Amino acid sequence: MQIKFSENLRKALSDKNETQADLAKHLNTTQATVSRWISGVNEPDLQTFLNICEYLDETPNDLLGYNE
Repeated sequence: MQIKFSENLRKALSDKNETQADLAKHLNTTQATVSRWISGVNEPDLQTFLNICEYLDETPNDLLGYNE
């Protein structure tokens, strides 16, 4: 999950003209945390992942790379 998720999260943020800071603010976390998700160092927990999907209007399958 890590490689596809990080790449897809980066792309979704770019496609929606959102920044790491925008996402971090929405999730009440830090930009450093979002940066670690995008670099593939860490992954969000399930509830946070679902919140990311909702915020970016993406399906879980899209962010995980199952629809590619």
